[in-house]
Amino acid sequence: MIVSFYSLVIDRALRRLRQRTPEFAGMKPGDKVLDVCCGTGDQAAYLAWLGIDAWGIDLDPKMIAVAERKRQKSGKENLHFQLADATALPFGDGFFDYSTISLALHEKSLETQQKVIAEMQRVTKKGGGRLILADYPVPARRFYRFAEMVVGGEHYLCFKATQALGGMEALAKTLDLGIEEASSAVGGSFNLLKIKN
Repeated sequence: MIVSFYSLVIDRALRRLRQRTPEFAGMKPGDKVLDVCCGTGDQAAYLAWLGIDAWGIDLDPKMIAVAERKRQKSGKENLHFQLADATALPFGDGFFDYSTISLALHEKSLETQQKVIAEMQRVTKKGGGRLILADYPVPARRFYRFAEMVVGGEHYLCFKATQALGGMEALAKTLDLGIEEASSAVGGSFNLLKIKN
């Protein structure tokens, strides 16, 4: 149910955000990029299409199954998907040039958000690497608030808590992350943060 809703509604609504992300980040062909909580894999697939060495991880086997089918259909050798926990990433320190996460932190508790960001920092190169966080502004637009409510459960409770705390910019400040650049995307529907690692 969540996979089909995500694919039919959220994936299509986020196409422009996925196109904006590598441009905002300054990614170039040959860069190694990790998409954390990759869902059905569209962001990583788009990055691979641009010539980026793209990796996607997700904890949901159904999401990864959809992503893997897309990878097989594309025939891209620079596209990789793996079932993995974002709080314990199966990669070495500094393996990636960039780590991205789009519309996934808000569905997690504050403690889990902190663990995910710490792991993204660990697997991203120190000094020159960047973390890219994409999520809703505060307040999120009505359509997206409704979409989150439809998903419901703990996901929705965490979304409401994240909104109440001030969103990703507030989280970045709480964790003393160095925000290098912030931008709105898709007509103000989403916020993008570039964080120097």
